[in-house]
Amino acid sequence: MSNETIEVQAVIPEVEAAPAAVSAHPELRRDQHAMALVSSYVPWAASAGMIPVPSVDLAALLVLQLRMLSKLGKMYDIPFMETGVKSTVSAMLGTVLASSAGASLGSLVKVVPIIGTYVGFAAAPGAFAAATYAIGRVFVTHFEAGGTFLNFDPKKTRDYFTAEFEKAKSKSAPAA
Repeated sequence: MSNETIEVQAVIPEVEAAPAAVSAHPELRRDQHAMALVSSYVPWAASAGMIPVPSVDLAALLVLQLRMLSKLGKMYDIPFMETGVKSTVSAMLGTVLASSAGASLGSLVKVVPIIGTYVGFAAAPGAFAAATYAIGRVFVTHFEAGGTFLNFDPKKTRDYFTAEFEKAKSKSAPAA
């Protein structure tokens, strides 16, 4: 047996919905193209919620959301600052995780053998999808108002983010 190092690289597909949408629908406004991009990341975020390992699911979610925000920045010609954006997105996710039992328990309960995985599969995907949509919506609104990554204030947008999260979460909830 050799001591070779095996590298494991997370493969997150390039989601390129926005450029195709631009050429297919030139009559749409930039914010509509941006929201189409955001919507293309929502299913991937839900998939991240299905990762059975706690913390790995949250890390995958953060990577997806950073990639989405990077692409939104390109759409608006705003330079992407990963370090600052990462802390902003983490703070926004912390707001949701603290206020949403489904998101935080969905990830943490996965440590419980067998049953935890099933409970996590039920709770986390919807919460992750809703959080991704809400973060995208908040940044699109911010960029449309002339904002940048540098002047984004998560404290000022907390209520708007929470409202968008709750709206998105209720849309993904099964009808009773």
